[in-house]
Amino acid sequence: MNFWELISAFGSETDNLKSVLSNDRWRKYEIYFNDISSIVAKQDRLILDEEIPFQLAKEVCELSNLKFYIYYKDNPHILSSYKQETDKAYEELSAVDILLRFGGTYIVDALEYGTSNVTPRQIGKDIEVLGVYKLTNIGIVAFLRTENYILQKGSVISSLDNKRKWTVKGEPFMFIEPYEAYEKRERQNEQGIRLYQIIPINGSGKPKETELLKLE
Repeated sequence: MNFWELISAFGSETDNLKSVLSNDRWRKYEIYFNDISSIVAKQDRLILDEEIPFQLAKEVCELSNLKFYIYYKDNPHILSSYKQETDKAYEELSAVDILLRFGGTYIVDALEYGTSNVTPRQIGKDIEVLGVYKLTNIGIVAFLRTENYILQKGSVISSLDNKRKWTVKGEPFMFIEPYEAYEKRERQNEQGIRLYQIIPINGSGKPKETELLKLE
């Protein structure tokens, strides 16, 4: 995601942008933002097209209230900025969902054009990491996407370079409410996205979001 896409996508949520950019580590981008009118007037492409750090994009996306809808049984999938009048199966997505699954550019496309075609990354037998959390009393849980199979309890998964490994403990039982959250989880399952509890082997820590893992 480049700087202009960040400003374009979240121009209606400037308070969120200002809040994130006020962090000292994003000082350079805060200066850009405060001078955005001049930068746009000059069409300074070095700044506007500059790729921003993934973590910066994620922090802004996590604060966003924007909602999107993915019609995942279409090929390619249809990502929409509005709920369409159709009986097709869909999942409601947040901005951070789109960032992790497809990239921030598609947030801009969906907002600008109303809809955008998106295709999940082709991963074959690999495993895509779409979210990682450390929960009290549970440990590390991760949203992992696979194609055509489900990870089994006791499976060992590793980074592609074999330097980090985890044991799959299984899919944790979690009471999900409201109903919309339960429904979202069910629709993720249909797309091969499931929540797993994983245990690090030899101090591997957490997997990195968007990286690919492999099943040993």
